[in-house]
Amino acid sequence: MEPLFMIPIYKDYIWGGTKLKDYLQKEVPFETVAEAWEVSTNAAGLSEVEIEKGTKTTLKELFDNTEKRIEIFGTKTKDMERFPLLIKFIDAKDNLSVQVHPDDAYALEHENDTGKTEMWYIMECDENASIICGLKETVTQEQIPDMITNGKIQNYLNKVPIHKGDVIYIPSGTVHAILKGTLICEIQQNSNLTYRVYDWDRVGKDGKPRELHIKKAMDVIKQNKRQNITSTNGQEDICKMVMDCNYFKVDVLNVTENYQAKSNKDTFEAYMVVEGKGKLETKGKEYDIKIGESFILPASLGEYEIKGNIKLLKAYL
Repeated sequence: MEPLFMIPIYKDYIWGGTKLKDYLQKEVPFETVAEAWEVSTNAAGLSEVEIEKGTKTTLKELFDNTEKRIEIFGTKTKDMERFPLLIKFIDAKDNLSVQVHPDDAYALEHENDTGKTEMWYIMECDENASIICGLKETVTQEQIPDMITNGKIQNYLNKVPIHKGDVIYIPSGTVHAILKGTLICEIQQNSNLTYRVYDWDRVGKDGKPRELHIKKAMDVIKQNKRQNITSTNGQEDICKMVMDCNYFKVDVLNVTENYQAKSNKDTFEAYMVVEGKGKLETKGKEYDIKIGESFILPASLGEYEIKGNIKLLKAYL
């Protein structure tokens, strides 16, 4: 078992910018890029892995290999129908739509899919940047249909200032939007279900307004879904858990010299480098790692060490 270095899939949406190239130093295929799907087995974007020099495979093909699955992805994935996570870097030069995601029960009944709970880590943002997370406290569940259909939804949104290093939890049912001037790492359930509620009265690349999903959005919005923001700034611990939900756990690693650990046979570990550069050492081999890169450490890897002046997110089950 060796580390799996990810080859992302890039998405060019109307609100994307140039930070994936300029800030994360990625070799992007478009002039502007909205998202890099770093760790994905979703049909909408299959990230790849170079298993030998010049030989690539998709992460989905590795996960679907039942003979190797436990060795690579851990015992918790044994009976899973699909890889559980989807991890992205997102560059919002402009506002994303105001949207909501369904929970598992609704998604299974209406979409034959899983729901979508997610977490955002703010990698970089403009001064005075903000995000939308939930509705204002004064909004009641009964007001939601009128709020959406009367054209005044902006008056009801909970807008929250953000800073580099902030962590925001977005459980299913939460009205939310990433707003302009924000670069984030998003860790979520493996689902691409999004119900747009409002799109800032703009048009898509075809000159037409993008589709809204009002009926389904009203079905799944939960008024009380508002979350506090957790800051990782000033963190003294080398490794600190910042998210523990039903679908994933996430640690932030602040490495200034070295961090030694051992893989867990129950779960893979997906690492995303969000600052700096360093080296990964395991089984007598050394790998250079730097901002913008993502890799998976197999469950059976064993001992490993991360060295340098580097900050990473670690997502696992």
